[in-house]
Amino acid sequence: MKTLLAAAFGLAVFALAGTARADDTAKLLGKWEITKSTGDSPVGAIVEFAKEGKMTVTINNDGKDLKLEGTYKLDGKKLAVKLTLNEQEIKHDLTVTFKGDDGLELEDADKKVDTLKKKK
Repeated sequence: MKTLLAAAFGLAVFALAGTARADDTAKLLGKWEITKSTGDSPVGAIVEFAKEGKMTVTINNDGKDLKLEGTYKLDGKKLAVKLTLNEQEIKHDLTVTFKGDDGLELEDADKKVDTLKKKK
């Protein structure tokens, strides 16, 4: 369970580097899959950004899906994320970089990078 909590926490802790425009909220909407991670975020996890600032993160743990729910707010290139795991609240301020319309790179404070690809 500690490993799972660390993975969920790592996913929530990512800080994104780069520039975002005001209309990038529309680009952020949808499901994204983590395809590469140099941090604690589990490859294959699905991050979904929905309208009205709601989000979910789904992590497969030994064949069972663990679902974290929360909220986000994108303001320029800053992304504020708040997730809940087992009644524990995880908050982080992040920075966004888009790689075209279907890619994101996420970098945390320790310079660990996660790469996400938009699911179709």
